[in-house]
Amino acid sequence: MKKQTRSQARDAAFTQVFQMNMHEDDMDVILEELLNARPECETNLGYIRQIIDGVKEHESELEDTVAKYLKAGWTLSRISKASLSIMKLAIFEMKYMDDVPPKVAINEAVELAKRYGDDGDPTFVNGLLGNVFKELA
Repeated sequence: MKKQTRSQARDAAFTQVFQMNMHEDDMDVILEELLNARPECETNLGYIRQIIDGVKEHESELEDTVAKYLKAGWTLSRISKASLSIMKLAIFEMKYMDDVPPKVAINEAVELAKRYGDDGDPTFVNGLLGNVFKELA
């Protein structure tokens, strides 16, 4: 089996965070489906589980952090589900994962936004996460 990179694992974690937000499925079911679809995730299952569990555990705090940096008149409901999931994942990594440098979390989030978001999402995600990073630094 081919070894999975951290970026690929982050992509897999994002898809599961996104699915979790859409369906509220049981964690074991989510991970079983992931491993059936992408067996290479086995090599990074600990990291993927840490992301999914962490985002779920800190979800309201992560959403509050996103909301804090929205422009006046914007609400979380106005953000695409993909971008919101990406930002929650990145903020979780920035706040709670010492082995992920914040700039890496931001760059990876921008790449996910390019892959899964709309045209303006990468810039939006980058700007908002940049503001979070300034606060954390």
